[in-house]
Amino acid sequence: MLHCGIQVRPVKEEIRRDRPAGQAGKEVHGVRLGAGDRSYLVRDKQIEVLKNVYGGVQSTGVSFDVTPPKGQQSFTPNKLMLMNRERRMNMLSPSGGQNLYHTDIETGKVVSEWSFKKDGVDAGMIDLANETRGAQLDDRDTFLGIGNKRIARWDMRAPEGVVQELSSPSVMTWDGGHDYKTDVAFNCMATSGDGYVVIGSDDGQIRLYGNKTLTRANTAIPGLGGPITAVDVTYDGKWVLATTKNYLMVVKTTYKDKGGKETNGFKSKMGARAPAPRLLRLKAEDQPLLQGAPLRQGKFTWVTEAGRDERWIVASCGNHTVLWNFGQVKLAEPTTTSYGGLTTCTNYHLIKKQESVVDSVFVHDNYANSPGANDTSMVVVTKHQVWSLADDD
Repeated sequence: MLHCGIQVRPVKEEIRRDRPAGQAGKEVHGVRLGAGDRSYLVRDKQIEVLKNVYGGVQSTGVSFDVTPPKGQQSFTPNKLMLMNRERRMNMLSPSGGQNLYHTDIETGKVVSEWSFKKDGVDAGMIDLANETRGAQLDDRDTFLGIGNKRIARWDMRAPEGVVQELSSPSVMTWDGGHDYKTDVAFNCMATSGDGYVVIGSDDGQIRLYGNKTLTRANTAIPGLGGPITAVDVTYDGKWVLATTKNYLMVVKTTYKDKGGKETNGFKSKMGARAPAPRLLRLKAEDQPLLQGAPLRQGKFTWVTEAGRDERWIVASCGNHTVLWNFGQVKLAEPTTTSYGGLTTCTNYHLIKKQESVVDSVFVHDNYANSPGANDTSMVVVTKHQVWSLADDD
């Protein structure tokens, strides 16, 4: 049951009305929200352009095909990442992540294709991330990526200093990282405002890397048995969120070193001084309603400036969006425990839709319903529709 005075309303100027002929019923695969004036919906092999407004998004009626250079067939991108002040978009190819397509959003065209290679050997990526939580708002040509046993920083500037447009493919410049000898089963990644890196893996481990080098994780947090399918980190790097199918794990990264000085697990190994994680789980009585669907894509409120705090956590589960009050999670007492005595929070709000929820994403603080309030305003995309959810005006 939802409290907090949240309203659920369809996107203004319903998107389906503005789709070109022949697009009715096309499946939604994901959404990438921008902090500027535009966001982007992946619908089949097209990118639909949305307008950011307070409390959500509106349709613009504009879309473009995802067509690589040299007349190759259109495809549904696997991952999207905005960069270069949100004027460009990187799209990971669906076939093993061997290639990356660089799109000029202003023209709606793929302008260059890149291949991931290290020492002449293919180095496919399974996830991408900006170097910092707000880097998509900057003019920079470097970004991060992970493979099953690799973490890498890539540079889109050609060695000679000029990006080769409309060539297929140019080789991306390896700009640092680390290859593990064994398959560490990396699966997902995220970055903080200072460029700290968190990586989740299929074995349940969460690794924390500093912002100076990627050659070694300073802290490895053991899992509880379930694969990590998504990770997020607060802007200040003090909290990490990891998603598994049965629970979300909230980890405080700060601790006091031997000298009593506060530091964090990104800078140095936490070890036995690591605070115990908190778990976010669904109540047993809600399981029939959720029909055993897994939790997916947990996220903090979207903040890209220092001094502003994340206040909410959201995840998707079947036909529902699940919302937790982050402030309450941080202050939670161990009245309910699970997994060996870990504090477990089961106080949440459910928002039901009529079909499977693809993703639930907080709008940027610029577009929270009350400017600067950093509230629960979000965009929820289901298999065929887009919804704006916002606090009462």
